[in-house]
Amino acid sequence: MRAAETRDPPMSLDGFLAFLAERPAGERWELADGVPLMNAQPTRRHDWIQTNILEALRQHWRRQACSWRPSGPSQVPVPGEARTVAPDILVAPDDGRDDLCVTPSPLVVFEILSRSDTPRRQASKLAAYAAVASIQSVVLVRQDRRAVTVHRRNPAGGLLPAACMDTVDLPEIGVTLTLAAIYEFTPLA
Repeated sequence: MRAAETRDPPMSLDGFLAFLAERPAGERWELADGVPLMNAQPTRRHDWIQTNILEALRQHWRRQACSWRPSGPSQVPVPGEARTVAPDILVAPDDGRDDLCVTPSPLVVFEILSRSDTPRRQASKLAAYAAVASIQSVVLVRQDRRAVTVHRRNPAGGLLPAACMDTVDLPEIGVTLTLAAIYEFTPLA
């Protein structure tokens, strides 16, 4: 990630959204401690995995006429912080609003891990996701090997990890994804 500039005072969420509106299409940003940070461009393998997951979720959404809707990257504000996170995929209640670039109440988020996602960065993102009360599961998908971990909301409000073997069960949205579908048409198929 690269900082746009140092901010004193920190940029607010509204200021960040105005900043995003002025940026070229295709750029991916997050707000960290009031500072806009640009995300690295994803690899083709990352894009293929993201497309596979979105296609599987959209097929389920169409067949079941779900009350939620899957989408690609969107900003998720972290309550009480001058911060957002931008998961690669999220599932949120379909409120009919298509004019927003933030999703305040996602149910499930997916991160396709890149080389830049160090354990420290992953822990920071997981803490941010844990602060968003609506998020029931965070799905971390590796792109360097065939491995998926789901961090589920526990009764105390934290997120507990569970490795997935052949399937990714997401009862909060009524979906089960197979690892075969997630990694289809990639070198990890």
